[in-house]
Amino acid sequence: MIVSFLPTFSADLNFFQFEPLNEGLLKCLCRAKAVVFPPTISPEIYFFVKNAGVPVFPEYTLRFLYPGKIGQILLFKALGLPHPETTIVPRLCGMEENPYERSLALRFPLVLKGNLGNEGSEIFLIKTEEEFKKVIKKVKAWERSGRFGFLLQEYIPTEFDARAVVIGEKVLIFFRRGGFKKNLAQGGEIIPCPKKGLKKKVYELTLEITAKTEFNLVAIDFLFKNDEPLVNEFNFVFGRRGIGERTYQHYLKKAIKSFISRALA
Repeated sequence: MIVSFLPTFSADLNFFQFEPLNEGLLKCLCRAKAVVFPPTISPEIYFFVKNAGVPVFPEYTLRFLYPGKIGQILLFKALGLPHPETTIVPRLCGMEENPYERSLALRFPLVLKGNLGNEGSEIFLIKTEEEFKKVIKKVKAWERSGRFGFLLQEYIPTEFDARAVVIGEKVLIFFRRGGFKKNLAQGGEIIPCPKKGLKKKVYELTLEITAKTEFNLVAIDFLFKNDEPLVNEFNFVFGRRGIGERTYQHYLKKAIKSFISRALA
């Protein structure tokens, strides 16, 4: 029995990811031969199925073990992946009220990223101390609402960046240009590979990432420093403007069918 929570993929049993989890549904999950999830599935349901020994697609274990942008930086470090120089600030009081009086030297320009932003939100290019103070007011508002943690990251000025979309065994790579934020949701545009050899470097680093994480449905953003790719962030819920919805659905169904064949073998 194959179970799917993904609306676009029909299986023996289909469930809505937000419906009540009664005893009957939980028993079905434990008896399943394989379960297909949407990228928005909750970690609780994911790990319930995973811990029951049922094969799942997509593979998101490390995503949920290292949540948010803070978790991703720690994952990059744990796996030895090249990434921008980053300082993690779990709470603002760590900078303003540190009892050990350890100061943090800020080098401008820098990039501040909120822990939970996506598609370019909660990312700020800060050039001066005055701009930093203004953004910190936003951070204090996040903390008042119960959202904690942010990153201080080196600013890497580039005319372009890259995204690799991983769908099963398929890797689709495209390059983007624009202003500070080059993602398409923020007004960026797709361009041909700007320099010879960069696409190959992105592809090779993407294969290293998927080998170490086993991620099989993710968009990976890269920055470039001295023509070498750096992992900027993982996006598990991402737009499909760069590859097109039809292409995305084609490779997604192909990846799911391949996953089910392996699970039933």
